[in-house]
Amino acid sequence: LTVGASGAADAVTVGVRGIFNGTRFVWSPQTRSVVPRTTIRWRAVDGNHNVKSRGANWSYFRNLPRGTAVARTFNRRGTFRYYCTIHGNVANGVCTGMCGRIVVS
Repeated sequence: LTVGASGAADAVTVGVRGIFNGTRFVWSPQTRSVVPRTTIRWRAVDGNHNVKSRGANWSYFRNLPRGTAVARTFNRRGTFRYYCTIHGNVANGVCTGMCGRIVVS
């Protein structure tokens, strides 16, 4: 697990990576709590992934090939759920597999 934070409170960058836990890929950490104006960086350490928002409160989709990173700044409060469509699935509102969330408070 590699999670780093730097800069002022309104410019924090948090590293999030997909890891293989022995049976499947997972986001690590799966949940991250931050303050508004925090930039979240997803980094593909192992394998190819993507980041897709789920829920009506935000829209985001980026491909995440191995060794690359993508980022988004969260300016407002709320819970922002996401998953990798390659290694996760959403059915009847329930996410399984490579699912995560950002809690901004």
